[in-house]
Amino acid sequence: MAEQSAKSFLSLLEKSRIVADDSLKSALTELAGIADGEKVNTEKLASHLVDSGLITSWHVDKLLDGKYKGFFLGKFKLLGHLGTGGMSSVYLAQHKVSQQTRAIKVLPRKRVSDKSYLDRFYREGKAAAALNHPNVVRIYDICSEADTHFMVMEHVKGADLYEIVKDDGPLSPEVAADYVLQAAEGLNHAHEKGMVHRDIKPANLLRTKEGVVKILDLGLALFQQEEEESLTVLHNEKVMGTADYLSPEQAVNSHNVDHRADIYSLGCTLYFFLTGKPPFSEGSLAQRIAMHQTQQPKSLLEVRPGLPPELVKICEKMMRKNPERRYRDCEQLRQVLAGFLARQTASVAASGNQAFEGSSASIATAPDQRSSHDPDDSTTSSTDELAVATVADPGRDGSDSPFAIDTSAVAEDPNASASSKALARAAAAKGKATSVAPKIRPRRRAKKVSVWLIAAVVISMIAILVGVLIFAASIA
Repeated sequence: MAEQSAKSFLSLLEKSRIVADDSLKSALTELAGIADGEKVNTEKLASHLVDSGLITSWHVDKLLDGKYKGFFLGKFKLLGHLGTGGMSSVYLAQHKVSQQTRAIKVLPRKRVSDKSYLDRFYREGKAAAALNHPNVVRIYDICSEADTHFMVMEHVKGADLYEIVKDDGPLSPEVAADYVLQAAEGLNHAHEKGMVHRDIKPANLLRTKEGVVKILDLGLALFQQEEEESLTVLHNEKVMGTADYLSPEQAVNSHNVDHRADIYSLGCTLYFFLTGKPPFSEGSLAQRIAMHQTQQPKSLLEVRPGLPPELVKICEKMMRKNPERRYRDCEQLRQVLAGFLARQTASVAASGNQAFEGSSASIATAPDQRSSHDPDDSTTSSTDELAVATVADPGRDGSDSPFAIDTSAVAEDPNASASSKALARAAAAKGKATSVAPKIRPRRRAKKVSVWLIAAVVISMIAILVGVLIFAASIA
């Protein structure tokens, strides 16, 4: 393809109506002043318009290909392509009036004639629009224009956790637990609304720049109250979801599942966070599905030695083959993870204070003193509900400690993660500040007092003896 001239590029840009006439005229006047009489080629023209914020690099690529249509959809101007999934493409868009950015999910036109996909597309909008939770991507509207069907979604500035782990490697135990805890909070909200996600996986969890995890894509959501003849049953779609994270019961019948299928998938997701691989990463699609039903994955401790045994047991329980042996709901899972994070925080704080004060420090709440809850036990005790443990015993007044931590700032910080806020609120409930200072027993002082006392007694006895001898001598 021959290189496009600056004049031709500008002509296509004007036809596209991407930039208002007055804004374009102002930008061209500025560029002419910069060029100072020199000829401006297409590259310089495009770069100047991009730097001015009038168009995007995506616009440039389309215009250079000779395309000037398709930049608008309803009330939105498309700014770029964010990605393509199994049943839709997602674009970054800007509202013509409010200038707010949104993510626009567009159903491919070739799918419009497929009633199953079209119905499911609107179904996702209906399901997600009913949800309003900080850990779930918001859906604002679902519309159609001619034969184009699209959904207006919250634009999350961040990346999905699949790409993050693939790029940066496995997560630390504490970060992995925090992300799963946040996902559990969002899922619990969806489950309370009677929905099962059915496609929980790392790629459907987005992390914002502030560390907040948001659940994406309710395209496979199942309404637990729906009629027996659901859309997927009508179209004979028995197996739905992603093979690497699919629960055993979902592989048998996607319609005969409840919220515990999401817990299994979230457990597989935690496994991926900690190892960089799903539980079963080898074999064909059918073989991997069969492995989820019949085999145990390689132990986390074997794949990554040194992981906290408590977190390993939590993950194992989430991935139990029998749904009855998993956590009963995401709220229970959330509490268990919060307890784990609290104990990890206590352990780190205690280690730091021991190094500072010396090995004689006595920790009020030792990190090994865990609750009686065993993640493997299918009949979980009430300690699950009380898993958010006190970081350390602050004594009579934790605020007196030089190591006291004010948790109020964390609890009120809008950028703090949900689990961090929960831990802060739990700590704040016991007082204004939670002390992580160890209690020092006055052993050395007691020892010094006892030595001086013995010395005083000995001296007294010697003095009495000397006095007796002197008295006896005087008599003689």
